[in-house]
This record gives sequence, C-alpha cells and structure tokens, in this order.
Amino acid sequence: EARNFTKTALVNAQKEYVLKEVQQHRNNTGSLWKVIKENIAYRERESVVYSKEPKLVAEEFNHFFSTIGVNAAKKASTLIQDPSVYPARNLSDVNRTDNSYPEENDRFSFTPVSCSEIRNIILAMPSNQSPGKDKVSMRVIKHSLPVILGPLTDIINCSLSSSSFPIAWKEAEVIPLLKDGNHEEASNNHPLSLLTFLSKICEKVALNQFEREQETSLMRNIESFDRRYYPKGMDGKLVTALILINLSKAFDSVNHTFLLTKLSNVGASPSVVKWFESYLTGRTQSVRIGSTVSTPLPVFYGVPQGAILSPLLFSIYTNDLPSSVHHSKLESYVDDSKLLLSFTVANVDCLKQQLEEDLYLIANSCSENELLINPGKTKYMLIGTRQNLQQLPEDMTINFLNETITPVSFAKDLGMTIDSYLTYDQHITNLVSSCTNSLCQINRVKKCFDKEALTLIVSALVMNKMFYCSTVWSNTSSNNIKKLQLVQNFACRIITNIGKFDHISPGLRELNWLPVKEQLLLREAIMMYKCDNELAPHYLSDLFTKRSDIHQRDTRSHDSLQIPLYKTSAGQ
Repeated sequence: EARNFTKTALVNAQKEYVLKEVQQHRNNTGSLWKVIKENIAYRERESVVYSKEPKLVAEEFNHFFSTIGVNAAKKASTLIQDPSVYPARNLSDVNRTDNSYPEENDRFSFTPVSCSEIRNIILAMPSNQSPGKDKVSMRVIKHSLPVILGPLTDIINCSLSSSSFPIAWKEAEVIPLLKDGNHEEASNNHPLSLLTFLSKICEKVALNQFEREQETSLMRNIESFDRRYYPKGMDGKLVTALILINLSKAFDSVNHTFLLTKLSNVGASPSVVKWFESYLTGRTQSVRIGSTVSTPLPVFYGVPQGAILSPLLFSIYTNDLPSSVHHSKLESYVDDSKLLLSFTVANVDCLKQQLEEDLYLIANSCSENELLINPGKTKYMLIGTRQNLQQLPEDMTINFLNETITPVSFAKDLGMTIDSYLTYDQHITNLVSSCTNSLCQINRVKKCFDKEALTLIVSALVMNKMFYCSTVWSNTSSNNIKKLQLVQNFACRIITNIGKFDHISPGLRELNWLPVKEQLLLREAIMMYKCDNELAPHYLSDLFTKRSDIHQRDTRSHDSLQIPLYKTSAGQ
C-alpha cells in the first residue's frame, strides 16, 4: 500500500512539473519542444564507449571522413578504364550536351546586401540547431542583432565584392553518428558536420541572389515525383521501367575544378566563380567525440555537408546528367536520380538493351564527373496495370556495372513508397504503422500535457508525416483512406479524451480537423490553385493547359483548365 501511494505521488508530481514547464515555455517553441522530447518515450542513443583513447579514435575518424570523397572520386574515375565493368561501346554521342552558354554581358554577379535583408535572414533561421566550431549559437546572434547587424552586413558585402570567403567560416566540426554495426569502425558512422551560423548567413545571401538570377537559366528544375507520367503510360497500355540510381558519397566526391567550370557554364561571372572557389577551397574539419577534438585536417573534395549552398551546387554539378541518355527520361532531385522508360509489351525485347545502354551512358557520365554509383543499392521496378505486367516474361533482369538487378514490387523514392500498380498499399501500410507507433508513445504520457500542447505534438509528429506527398497518393483506394481515418480518429481521441466507443465527429469539429478524405481534397485544391496562379514551381504549372492556350474564342470556360482525355480508370 505504501509502495502504491509513493508511486502515485511520483507520477502526479511528474505531471504537475511537466504541466508547469509547458505553461512556462509556451511562447518559446525551442524550449517547449525540449520539454516535450524529455517526456515522450523516444529511443535514446546509447552512450558510446570506445576501447581506444578518445583522442586516437577522433584522429582515425577524422582521417577517414576527410579522405572519403577523394577515395570515392578515384574509384569512380578508374572504373571507366575497367573493360569488365565498361565494355567497349561507341561513345560518340555520350556527352551530347547543350553548349549554348550565356553571353558575357548576361552573366550573374553578386550585388551588395542591405541590413534589412540580413536581419530577415537571421530571424528566419531556427534557433535550436547546434552551433559550429565557434560555439556561437543562433540564439546568441539573434539577441545581439542590434549590435552586430551593421558590422556583419559589412563583412558579408566585403566577402561578395572581394570574392573571398572568410577563413574562420571554413572550419567544420564533425560528430560521428552510428548507423549500424561496430561503432569503432569509421565506415559504420555517419558524419554530422556542424558549420558556423555566420557562414550560413553569408551562404543564404549568396543563395538568394543566385537563385533569383537562375530562374530562367540553363539549369533543369525537375524536382518532384511526377505522378502523371505513370498513369499516362498505363492509360496507353504501356509499362514503365523505373530505376532508382544510388550514388555513394555523392556530396563528398564533387571535383571543385569541374564544379567551377559548370558554374561558369550556367552564367556565373568570373568574380562569382572566384567567390565560390574561395568558398570551396581551404576548408578544414575536425572530429569531436565527447569533449575530445581531433587535429584539423584539410578537405580537398566535395561540397560542405550541412551547408546551405551544397544542394544548389550539387544540382549544378549534375545538371548535364539528363542529357546523357538516349532512350529514357532521367529526373533528379539533388543526389536522388531515377530513370524512366515506357514500352509496350510487344516491344519488351528492346527494353533490356535500351535500359542497359542508357545506364551505361549514365555510369560513364558519372565516372567522368568522379561520381560513384552503387549498383547494389540501385532499385529497378516495372510499373503498369496488372494485365500488362502479367504478360511480361519471367526474366526481366538487367545488368548494371557487373551486377544483375531484379525487379522489385515496391521501392522508396524521396521518402514515399511506390509500388508496381500505383495502388500505394505498401506506402499506406508503412504510414499507418509509423503513425500508430508515434501515437501510442504520446498516449502513454498524454496526462503530462494540456490540450494545446498535445495538439502541437500530434500535428508535428503524426499529421505532418501522414499527409506527406498526399497529392501524389490521394487517388489510393477507399480502404486505404479508411485506415488513415482510423489513425486520425485515434489522434483525435488522445487530444480530446473522447471515449473509444463515442462518435468522433464532435472531436474533429472541436479541433477544426477535416476528415482524411476532405483533407486530401483540400490539399489537392490548394496545389491546383497554386499551379493555376503560377505560385507553384513551373515544372508543376507547365503540366496543365488552359483552354485559352488552345483557342482564342471568348467562352465561359475560356480560363478553365483543359482536362486530358483518359480512357482507363488508371489514367483517370
């Protein structure tokens, strides 16, 4: 009896303490989430113990991480010389790229930035990220903004005008995070690179100016999953071969000389190229394990991990990759690339030859750019109707870099699982499992939080995850929609304390939540509004045609969208 009394008293004391902390930090998002994470049953990282001295381990890890890009680049560039991997082929058309570069007077140059723009950039940056080697947090920068804004603006403008990136901003501190396996082997760890926030502010200025100039440049902007490509083929009784290409250490193996040349090719002026050269070269990094820090080592290859400019620079580096293929369509999002080729069942014999030829051309282009492809992690899938896929031969394997790749039933692309029939059954199954696990964790500690905090937690940890890429999979079956509705109902019951057998509609109205089906329609309507009003990226807006683009007659439907004619339910 005394034990039960003590246990109950401890639980009640914890609830009172957490509620008090939530109330105290309600207006501080960073502190509020710190309280939330301390009380939700996250799987904590186990403290790592090494058999060697931390200093020795840090030095070994730093040597491995600082040379990983050089080693990957060397391996990629030597593969092309191996006849067993790259058999002799006609390469006369391999590098058929568009060489229509901008004129000298059309080239982009940096312009001075104002204090107000620097202020807006700083205030928009999150305050809860770990600082770099200088240990100056974003919270400190924001608090001291009235004093440092002028000098910081002068430093950034001086950097842009003199084409020189400050040396102190090129130092990175790397934290090894265990992926799996033996934690004392550097290859089993992922390097988390921490950069100074001052360098990120300068990068953001450069990124904003560069992106504004490059909206109509030579750069390609295919950056999303195009759902319409597959049903279009299925409607025409075609099967689409999808190959998800995996690049190893892609960001780490970027050749600086090649990248600077490509920057010039997309319209950067000599002064901008020189600034990027200063930004990329002369970088150092050190590894921190606990309180022990290794000796800094130089980094000669790659774009900085965790840097704001790195995704843009890598996109420029691989911008000419899609032009290397002959038969297929290549789409890329940073270091994720996919190859697509539609074919009829009658022409299946040509598929293998065409796919292998295009894969060879991609591998050749990657090798010339010192990018290493990992064929073991490359996924190959055939997408079509059940009737068409059943007519295909049993052996649909292809050969790629001495690896035999067999078609899979489903694969993950940009965080979303797609399957051969585009039913999205596996994606919904994974989604329901993940969201339910998160809700069960929240349910165990829900009494520690008030309704407002619970709504914040559920929205951030569950609802955002549940509706990710919803405009792609919203045409899934009604059975899958029902599964997601049960997840939403569970979340609603946790927040509102509605009983298991009570009707859920009052709870949804109390939270101002639309049911899942209506929520999906709303999100599609918002996306269509953005596409129709040129608020979405142009590669999405260009998918739709207005009737006014087809004819000039002044009719009531003059500004309406032209609805494509699809014959099958898959296309519709």
